[in-house]
Amino acid sequence: MSLLSTPFSNQTAFGIKTFLPSTPTSRPRRNRPQRRQVAAPVDGFDPNFTAALVHEVRNPLSNIYLAIEMLQSEIIDDELKLYLDIIKRSARRINTVVSGLLNKCSLQNNIAEKYSIHHLLDEVLEAAKDSIGLKKIGVKKDYGKHDHYLQLDRMKMSIGLSNIVVNAVEAMEMGKGDLSVTTRSNEGAYIIEIADNGCGISRENLKNIFKPYYTNKPGGLGLGLASAYNILQSNHVNVKVESEEGEGTRFILSFEEMQ
Repeated sequence: MSLLSTPFSNQTAFGIKTFLPSTPTSRPRRNRPQRRQVAAPVDGFDPNFTAALVHEVRNPLSNIYLAIEMLQSEIIDDELKLYLDIIKRSARRINTVVSGLLNKCSLQNNIAEKYSIHHLLDEVLEAAKDSIGLKKIGVKKDYGKHDHYLQLDRMKMSIGLSNIVVNAVEAMEMGKGDLSVTTRSNEGAYIIEIADNGCGISRENLKNIFKPYYTNKPGGLGLGLASAYNILQSNHVNVKVESEEGEGTRFILSFEEMQ
């Protein structure tokens, strides 16, 4: 079994930082033209580009909504209506995510708040229910007896945990998958375990799974786990990954318990 453990770190796996080197002190120059200072994008987000991107995404989304409304009045078959509902929910999810980007890159600046871990996990599983249902994957929830309210950025954490769940779903075979989500307390820490019985990850590849743009999936971008790692680190979560090829993968997330 391969194992990857990532300690707390102030480095980001999915951000851009700019460092300005110091320069030797020189004599002041007269009549030097003044330069207008422009604020640098925060953590790699350019607000102007983000707004333009959201606009471009929303245009085809509007067409999708319109097509859904027209099809709903025509389709009678219940099974086809089910797939239409999945398309609608997925389109709404896309709209919710891109709208959040407009709020001054809100994915980077949300305020931490006390929130129930169990409720958060339920929301993540609910958001993933379509992909789980389409692959006919079984889900087992084994929450600890006592819920815990932790100081976290709810929106970011929801996205980070969703990326781990989606990665697990994609790793499992149709009709043969089992996804388990477990919580427990352990020596002053609160633990979340997300495990699957999918294809697993080799020892060689395991060390690279949090690197941006690293992927073995056809058509994959390699950003899901990199983004999840960055979000977890920003919420002071310790991450450990256990995996064995052909057996599955387990993400173990350790939070400091609030007193």
